[in-house]
This record gives sequence, C-alpha cells and structure tokens, in this order.
Amino acid sequence: MQAIKFNKRLLSYILITSQNCGLFVCCFLIATLIEPKVFTKFFSAISLQTVENSPDILDKAGYYYDVAAYANMVIKDQCHAFYPMLSWLVRYLFNPQIFEQAVIGLKVISCICFIAGIPLIFKLFLSISQNSKLAYFLTLLYTASPMAIFRVIGYTEGIFALLSVVLLLIINSILDNPKTNQYVIYSFAFLTVVVMSLTRPVSLQLIFAACTSLITIILIEKAKTKLSWQELLQNNQYRYQNLSFLSLTITIATIIGYSFYGYLCLQSRGDFFAPFNDQKLWGKAIGFYPKIFLSLEYPLFEQMSLYFPLILILGVIICLYSFINSENINFHQIKIFVPPLPLFWCLISLYPSILILVYISTYLIYFINKRNKLNLFSINLANSSKAQKLLTNYTFWFCLYFVLSHILINLLTVDKLYSLARFTFSLPFFFVVLAYILRNFKAKDIDYILKWFLLVGTIALIEQWVRYGQNLWLG
Repeated sequence: MQAIKFNKRLLSYILITSQNCGLFVCCFLIATLIEPKVFTKFFSAISLQTVENSPDILDKAGYYYDVAAYANMVIKDQCHAFYPMLSWLVRYLFNPQIFEQAVIGLKVISCICFIAGIPLIFKLFLSISQNSKLAYFLTLLYTASPMAIFRVIGYTEGIFALLSVVLLLIINSILDNPKTNQYVIYSFAFLTVVVMSLTRPVSLQLIFAACTSLITIILIEKAKTKLSWQELLQNNQYRYQNLSFLSLTITIATIIGYSFYGYLCLQSRGDFFAPFNDQKLWGKAIGFYPKIFLSLEYPLFEQMSLYFPLILILGVIICLYSFINSENINFHQIKIFVPPLPLFWCLISLYPSILILVYISTYLIYFINKRNKLNLFSINLANSSKAQKLLTNYTFWFCLYFVLSHILINLLTVDKLYSLARFTFSLPFFFVVLAYILRNFKAKDIDYILKWFLLVGTIALIEQWVRYGQNLWLG
C-alpha cells in the first residue's frame, strides 16, 4: 500500500515537473520566433574576447560580465565580489580547460538545479498550503516568473534557489517534527547554509532574517498572551530553545561559510572583506536613498519588487493588530476599500508608487465625504486560527525578512533600484511568503488573481528572453 502511494506521489511530481518545464520551454521557443538570436546565444558559449571587445555589450548586458567572471573563476581561483561555489562545482564536475567550456558548464549546472528545484518547491508549497491546486499554481508562478531566466543562464540564481528550497524544507521539518533526530537534521541545515554563504553575498540577509524572525515571534506572543516575560519564557521554554538554536545554527553557518572565502581573499589579496569592498565598484555606498520610492523611471517588475513586499508587510501588520486586539477568536473576514473604475486602477498599477498615492487620496476623500459610503470588499479567511498561527511561524518570518533585507540594503547603499526584481522574483522566498498568506483565504477569492499573475508572468518571461537575445539588460 505504501509502495502504491509512493509511486503515485512520484508520478505526480514527475508530471508537475514536466508541465512546469514545458511552460518555461514554450516561453523560450516563442521568444526565439520573435528573436532568433535567443536560441543561438543560449546554446553557444560566449567567448571572453567577444565580451572584452564589445563595450556596448558590457554597458548594456550584465549577463556577459557576470558569466565571464564566474567562468574565469572556474579556470582559476580569484577573489572579488562574485562568490566561488558555482565555479568550484563546475570545475570539479567537468574540469573545463578553456573559457568557453566553463561557460557551458555554468549553464548545464544552472539548468540541472532549475529542474531539480521544481518538485521540491511544489513539495514545499504543498506542505505549507495543504492545497494541491494552490501549490500547483504557485509552482507555475514561480517557474514562469520573468526573473526565472536567471536560474538557467549561468548565474548563481539556479543553485542558490535550489539550496534555499532545501533549507526551507529542513526548517519546516525541524519545526513540524521536533522529536526527530535533531543532530542529523541540524547538521543538514548547517551544511546547506555554509554552501549558500559560499554561493552568493547573502551573509547579512541570512543573519538578519534568522535573528529578527526569532525576536518577532517572541514579541508577538508577548503582546498576544499578555503574560510576564518570565511566564512567557517558562510556558514556551522548549519551543524558544528550538527556535534559538535554529537561528544560532543559521548565523554560525553563515559566518563560517563566508570565512572560507574570506580566508582565500586574505591569502590572495590581503583583505578578508575584499568581496564586500569590491561591491563599491558597483556604485554602492552607505547612505540613505529614499528617492527610490518616488522615481518612475524603473521597469514595472523593479517597482513591483519594491512595493509588493512592503504591501505584504503592511497587510501582515494590520492583521496582527486586529488579531491581538480582537476579542472574537472566530474572526473570519478582512475588509478592504475598493474604489470604483477598476480599469483605471489596473492601468495605474503599472506604476505602484502612483497607485498607492492615488489609492490613499481616494480613500481619504471617500472617508471624509459622509455622503458617499465606502465600498468595502470582504476577503474571507478560510481558517481564522490558522491565520493567527501564521503570525508566529518562523519560516514565514524568515522568508519575509529575507526579502525585506534586500530592500533595506538597496535603500541604504544605492540611489536607484539595483537588480531588486532579480533578488526578489528569481528566488523562492517571496513566493513562500505568498503561499503562507494565500493558504488562509478561500480558493474562489484568489484563483482568478493567480491566473492573471501567471498570464502577466509568462508574457514578461517571453520579453526577458527576447531582451536576452538582443543583449539588453535583464535586471
């Protein structure tokens, strides 16, 4: 009986992986009909000489510069802003001797990680939502994200996204089954984070997400229970110890992971923090740059990557306030203001900064004007108690803070939106947050929205492939 269930589950994962890969490939093929150079560019190695002799390409397409950097690291160890794990993996698996072979190896590893990540992300979405339909749509949305192109073209997004999903599955396993062999599973978490820290510059993001998640959960439960600190810690002693050890594991693994690379940099360049210092070459400098919220010059998905997480965190704060102050434990609805003229709102949503300002202004006008009643739309919660548990879920906060950390880094280091869409939509963390939020709403309220997002995502993915073939900036 168990063998039959296993075979059915395996078959469903294979089918889902095939369908998602098919959707991604269809977007690629449609783009090749529009721009035939897409096909030849993806299936050929870009020579270093071509890159160096084409200043226009270097200016417009970071793709060439990044792939050139990783390919050079495959041939010979180097220390700079790029991290070495992907290059090491290509070197030891394929042993390339020349630059072009290294480029091909980078793409092969990226594509393998992309495919391997699909059944794992579906498993993660399914464990979160307990709804196969929602998990299926979210997997499609993740696979057909316009920034999914970075997972297959030789960047670190492919392997890092796979490692991220593995880490989140491990974290959920630790939290859901606290009586399992903790030593083994924490060891897996530790090794995964070490490899992640050697793959991309995410040390600050991982440490920030791990520490703030723990603090947030404790503060929320303190506000909700109204207990003294001593009573709160006594009542949740085992749980807090588990969460603290998990956060400590991630923090220590992150530091150790970077230390390997920092030591190599110290040996070769005499600077343990050379990768951080090299990021200054990209125009990064410590400061405060709030003007990124006001500029309209950035592409649609760059703006979405800035405003969508902020809108999500605002919604979570509102729900948190409602749950903490509500005496009704059977709170099943959240009401939002829906202005008239839906087509108008769809059009200005192309610029979220304008959308937010106009929305707030319209709300205030309707609220002040007593002659008009507010048009409130009720969103039904499928399970109020589950929604309240979400607010003390470690994985949820970890993913949300990881996404927000990129926004904070952008806000404090760069005076423009700097590849923020790539950091948000090419990795699984934003989509996992979405899964946790959407599981609390009834299917009829979200199916239509997810289908529209999927349509927009696939069209944008096709456009990304066309831009790839035309040597334009991707994000």
